[in-house]
Amino acid sequence: MQLHAVLVRAFAGTAAVVRGVTPEQLGAATPCADWNVRALTNHVLQVGSALRLAGRRAPFPDDLWTRDLIGADGPADRFEDDRRDALEAWSEPAAWDGKIDMGAPMTAPEAVTMLVSDLALHGWDLAQATGQEYLCDPAVAAVTRDFVAASGEQGRQMGIFGPALPVADGADVFDEALALSGRARR
Repeated sequence: MQLHAVLVRAFAGTAAVVRGVTPEQLGAATPCADWNVRALTNHVLQVGSALRLAGRRAPFPDDLWTRDLIGADGPADRFEDDRRDALEAWSEPAAWDGKIDMGAPMTAPEAVTMLVSDLALHGWDLAQATGQEYLCDPAVAAVTRDFVAASGEQGRQMGIFGPALPVADGADVFDEALALSGRARR
């Protein structure tokens, strides 16, 4: 499957969760120890914004990863706007050429793979924290599992992933991705 189609599906799965976040839930704890629902939702918005900017080859603002993007009307409209613009940008074949500076230069497919994985894992985290179901598309799950398998050790050193957990017999691909990132279904 083309990576653009995977991106479409990753955005769809996470958008459904973002739309379900209520103002009353913003202070609730999440599986991400340092983030409550507000901070995690904001990070998901930052990822959407990064995908939009990267697809347009627009420079990332210095404060992208610290900026509060939720706004007075909540997160859903902002995420939808970035989703729509990012998917339009990435639908252009030229968007997939060249390098993107994500703190270090990456090919466009590498950057999208990383950010798709971020959408999937944090979409799941947000769903867990807000009592929602996260439906991970099988292609998104496979990209996420492969990304975490390849970058897991570096991610653990950076504090992004927890220690890998054992994968249960018969686990699906997304459960494998969750376990490799230090997460497990309850």
